Amino acid sequence: MDLRLSIEEIFSLVTTNGDVKSYVVEGPMGSGKSSIIEMARARFGDAYHYCTVDCTQLDVGDINIPDVDKEARVVRYLPNVLLVGDGTKPVMVNLDEFGKASRPVQNALLPVLLERRVGAVKLPADSVIFACTNLGAEGVGDLFQPHARNRVSFVQMRHPTNKEWIKWAMTNGVHPAMLAWANENPQLFNSFEEHSNPDTNPYIFHPKDQRKSFVTPRSLYLASVELQEDRRKKINNRNATLAAIAGNIGVRAALDLHAFVELADKLPSWDSIINAPMSATIATDSPATMVLTVFTCVAKVEKATLDAVLQYIGRLPLEVQCLFASQLTRTESKVGWVAMNANFTKLVRDNHWVFA
Repeated sequence: MDLRLSIEEIFSLVTTNGDVKSYVVEGPMGSGKSSIIEMARARFGDAYHYCTVDCTQLDVGDINIPDVDKEARVVRYLPNVLLVGDGTKPVMVNLDEFGKASRPVQNALLPVLLERRVGAVKLPADSVIFACTNLGAEGVGDLFQPHARNRVSFVQMRHPTNKEWIKWAMTNGVHPAMLAWANENPQLFNSFEEHSNPDTNPYIFHPKDQRKSFVTPRSLYLASVELQEDRRKKINNRNATLAAIAGNIGVRAALDLHAFVELADKLPSWDSIINAPMSATIATDSPATMVLTVFTCVAKVEKATLDAVLQYIGRLPLEVQCLFASQLTRTESKVGWVAMNANFTKLVRDNHWVFA
């Protein structure tokens, strides 16, 4: 049984039970563990004081400091505001890279993680504390003491699938060429645990092979920054862009991705698609080109241009039209007005068997 969980499943555990027990989220590097806090902020708004604390940057004195009360002849300890907030509402704190923290820092943070207190100061009621760390098998120094492991719930987060990542990426400005490449290459999101021989997947991190750069969900996003049209135009240097992408995802991946970028550069202009949808050039020479067309249209379409884009997409094979429809309905920022468009609903209704 595979007990690795998606980020949505872990989010549900942490936000439902995290006020009474603590979770340590183990996951592959670059898989998005730290974004759980941002997911919570989007879901719960100002209900919490939110904070991600990089434990590798802490010393013991950063957690609390002595405050000498000469009158009472005692020493009290003042907690770091990052851990306790301002006292007006619960806190939600991610103790990030907890497994890489020094032993003294881990010891000082254990009462925060296990007892919801910093020294003698209790956290506000209903506070949620969890920790994130890398997989021990990745060999990047994540260690836990046995007595601490026994007092928390360790849950392992998996990489997203390519479909899950594309859903996120479409609402976060990732370039259509990257979306199309990810759609055609699900192996980019494999774990090294699925490959005993690193040669069977040359793109991803593998502890048996020293790869300087490799594909993770995080590095794909960073590489996509280099593909943004305004940035590429300013740099205006193919080799520089390719080198920068290789610096994020590795040379092999950068070269493979670049083939999709070159296809993207040959697609008709967006202006021609929305202003002359029935005469703009259509690219049906390869499946990859058509998939790239879909993701370009999904990324750029707006409410005012949807009818024109549907006319253009309607000139492509039915399978491609349905791919466009399914990807567009997965784009949360657009699905509201998409569902109200008569031509779009007709496409879905006429081909309901595809979406069943």
